[in-house]
Amino acid sequence: MNIKINNFYWVLFLAPFLLNAQETPQPDNLGESLDISTNSLNSGAQNQKELDQLSEETRLIEFDYKDTFKEYENLKLYNDQLERIIASQEEEIASIINQIDELDNININMIPLMLKMVDALEKFILLDAPFLKDERTSRVKNLKDILDRGDVSTSEKFRKITEAYQIETDYGRTIEAYRSSIDFDGENFNADFLRIGRVALMFVTTNGDKAGYWNKTTNTWEPSSGTIKRATVDGLKIALKQAPPTLITIPLTSYDEN
Repeated sequence: MNIKINNFYWVLFLAPFLLNAQETPQPDNLGESLDISTNSLNSGAQNQKELDQLSEETRLIEFDYKDTFKEYENLKLYNDQLERIIASQEEEIASIINQIDELDNININMIPLMLKMVDALEKFILLDAPFLKDERTSRVKNLKDILDRGDVSTSEKFRKITEAYQIETDYGRTIEAYRSSIDFDGENFNADFLRIGRVALMFVTTNGDKAGYWNKTTNTWEPSSGTIKRATVDGLKIALKQAPPTLITIPLTSYDEN
């Protein structure tokens, strides 16, 4: 009886070991498990490497996007500014075209007016006292030449004409001394001329032998009296700033109304 019980205990005692022995992996199964773990680690490392690569590519794409967006904003600002410039230029072109059209209309009226002004100036010089005759007639000739030139603007032509009129106007309120030649008493003399506005025009020959004045009534040169001759000499000194201003005697004549 005792022997049977002991054997039963041994069987119970050995049963867990037998069970554990059956559950312990065999060498072949262990190798397979190690291979699976290694493959899993390698696969995880590869996945991490791919993730890192994707992250780097994403970062580069993000930088490219930011650069592209910034360039787009700059181009948009430039394009907006360019559109404003083009619009301004178009307005300027339209204004210039309008001015050209207006200028054509002005030329239609201005050119005949300027021609009349030059003709009137020429006639006035012919009827005026004969001072600085060559200079004044040359100025009129130059104006006629300018009117026929296409490379001179209408405004410049008009400016030249008004300038000539201003010079003629100034003659009426200035005193001037100049030297020129004169035909007098059938001879040609070199003489010093004294112009007092348009009131009087007198001369004394350079040798002092003869003196005369312009008679506006007869449109001829008349011999000066001794008093007028002396006044002419004094007036020349005043005009040349060789003597202080003083009262002088001048011959007064008027233009013939006929």
